[in-house]
Amino acid sequence: MPGPDASLPELVLRRLAISEQVAAAKFEAGRPVDDPVREQRELARVRTLAREIGLDPDLAARFLSDQILASKQVQRRLFAHWTAHPGDLPEGGPDLSVLRAELDGLTVALLDRLTVSGSAAMGPPESPDELKEPLRTAFRSLTQRGTC
Repeated sequence: MPGPDASLPELVLRRLAISEQVAAAKFEAGRPVDDPVREQRELARVRTLAREIGLDPDLAARFLSDQILASKQVQRRLFAHWTAHPGDLPEGGPDLSVLRAELDGLTVALLDRLTVSGSAAMGPPESPDELKEPLRTAFRSLTQRGTC
């Protein structure tokens, strides 16, 4: 996991990397990409955390929603690839509960960084082609911050 001084883009990239592992765990277990119950629970948790640290709960929820959508983009791309090429599926990855605990910790770090970054708009970092769309999604609410 990135260190305590990691930038917001570094944390978002780490979250997308974990999304690849989540995809493998879900694919192997025959679970769907979407988990609306967990997503709603996480959005409610983020709103509470945001209030506790003085961050706008609506911004925090939009930002986490963008992170969830970006993660799903990564997972769907990988599901399609592994369906077509099952031999490419990585073996023996972490348990989904371990990955979710790491995601929960990253969410707290992301909110802290979001609080520190102020209201300036921020775009996604340079990335490999397969991450361009998920990163645009992950930074969607941040690219609009200075324009509202």
